[in-house]
Amino acid sequence: MDLRILIAAVFGLVLVAFGGFYYALGPKTTDLPLPLAPPTPPPVAALPAEAAPSQPLPPPPSPPPPAPPPMATPESVEGEIALSEHAELLAFVKQNFGAEYTDLIAMAVRRRNEGVSDQVFEQELAERFQDIVRGKLKFGVGASMPTVDKLAANEASLFHALGTEGAAFCLKMLGKDDTPATEPPPDSVRRLMQLGTLYRFQAIVEGMAANAKPVEPLSKEETRVFEASLAREGLNFKDVSTGAYLRTSLEPGKPCLTLETLHLAIARLPEGTRRKLYTGMFFADR
Repeated sequence: MDLRILIAAVFGLVLVAFGGFYYALGPKTTDLPLPLAPPTPPPVAALPAEAAPSQPLPPPPSPPPPAPPPMATPESVEGEIALSEHAELLAFVKQNFGAEYTDLIAMAVRRRNEGVSDQVFEQELAERFQDIVRGKLKFGVGASMPTVDKLAANEASLFHALGTEGAAFCLKMLGKDDTPATEPPPDSVRRLMQLGTLYRFQAIVEGMAANAKPVEPLSKEETRVFEASLAREGLNFKDVSTGAYLRTSLEPGKPCLTLETLHLAIARLPEGTRRKLYTGMFFADR
């Protein structure tokens, strides 16, 4: 908080100077004329008294220490998150996962009262959302195809952003670079990541209500069609299945652009084939 220092100084100096003159009368006589009296010298002004040395002013009082911030409460933390980029996720978790919501708010209150920085608070909040969704991914298998396709389209956009303006974060996002980041990802990447988490939550809720059965693996014909779609995009099935396309490239964002292309190749496949592939990509236990 801003510090204010008030300094007041009042000076008063009164000099009193006074002077006088000496006056004498000689003896009186009638025989001789009285000599003229010498002229009266002009009065001499007294020299002003030398001012006493002034005492140094006392130092200004130290400002009071800033008041400690008020303690965080569930209500204050909920209001804070509701105004942040996590607002949609918080509302969805509160509506659909009451116990997880209570635990998340309790964690946030504790960390706020421990005085963590805003950056650490945001990071831990995002990680907690990820932890909640990770434990329920298997239910997304039963989500409707429009919801799954919406998630897949968002992932394609995310990998495009990570391959272009967010190229410095591409390998970090893929778990291939564990060096600490010196700055947060671009806003576009952050927003697409939040939407991806939200769409996974939506798929989970749909799947929990559907009680879906496990998805079968690709048939030989579906595999052939998938390979042909990859070839149209310049991709090789073997490279995709082994993850060879994730090898470090001289171009930092190239692996993420390859993943964008992979999503585009899958998006044109028949619905049944898409579901099988997306199930392995989005809803496998991790």
